[in-house]
Amino acid sequence: MYVRKHGKKYQCLVRLKGISVSQSFWSKTDASLWGKKTEVDISNGVYLKNLKLVEMRLKDLLQLYLEKALHKSKRPKILKYDVEMLRRAPLARYTLAQLSPVKIAEFRDDRLKAGKSTTTVRNYLKLLSRAITIGQKELGIPLQTNPFSLVEKPKPAPARDRTLNQDELKRLFRACEKCSKFHNLRAIVEVIYLSMSRRGEVLNLKRTDVDYMHRVAVLRETKDNQSSTGKDRKIGLSPRAVELLQQQPKSVSGLYFPIRSISAFEKAFSRAVKRAGLTDFHMHDLRHCRATDLVEIHGWNTVELMQQGGWTSADMVKRYAKISPKFLAKKMG
Repeated sequence: MYVRKHGKKYQCLVRLKGISVSQSFWSKTDASLWGKKTEVDISNGVYLKNLKLVEMRLKDLLQLYLEKALHKSKRPKILKYDVEMLRRAPLARYTLAQLSPVKIAEFRDDRLKAGKSTTTVRNYLKLLSRAITIGQKELGIPLQTNPFSLVEKPKPAPARDRTLNQDELKRLFRACEKCSKFHNLRAIVEVIYLSMSRRGEVLNLKRTDVDYMHRVAVLRETKDNQSSTGKDRKIGLSPRAVELLQQQPKSVSGLYFPIRSISAFEKAFSRAVKRAGLTDFHMHDLRHCRATDLVEIHGWNTVELMQQGGWTSADMVKRYAKISPKFLAKKMG
């Protein structure tokens, strides 16, 4: 190590164990202190690790995480979209050494101010935290703590309780029939409602997954098998749902509903909702409608709803099945 005058500053150069580094300071004392510390770090083998923190930006780590996690993901397109979006965020320009709870909290607040839902922001923070954790465990990133674990996440959004009565459902189905872009919009929406499935589960349903004789369908691309059980889910189908599926023309992919653009499909559904004269109704609310109807009209119990809906707790059933006070009054009879 030696220190030399370099213009108006003092430059410290360190060469040790094949590593050559230099840095400039206004003070000769600061330059000497940095040089001695750097020599100790190189001797102890921690210098290159610390260099990773100084040089690697969050966007670089996100790219490494994507390459590692993409083939394991059940929804690779969504994961790739989210990672690429986060890599463009101002937060991703910081190096890992510069990441702090303050900067992360600013990112969280900016996303909320931009109109993102609390659920979306929570998912962003969860993905970023996961990337850091994988970096620590599998990529040799020498972060002592995960800074995202120190930041408070937005509170979950309150559960939606928007449901439709039978007359409103019929109006929605008729409005879906008038869609010019998706001729099968009514069939998709009605199957989602009747089977109490998620949109993705129905759109990924193939002919090989349905047993017409026993009216049973196997849902393979489900939210459930990405987390706890990791298994496919079997559900029952009503005669009307089976009829709708049998009416669909065969496709090369084997899918009943080969939709290319989810965004265009969602917009078409939104237009149908407006044509039906409905407000504040989302496609996922169909699960709420069906769960409620199966209890109030068909008398299903909690265990049956859990099996059909893919829920693992009675609390989730309570979240979806919105039993009306009028129905309870009739039960009190």
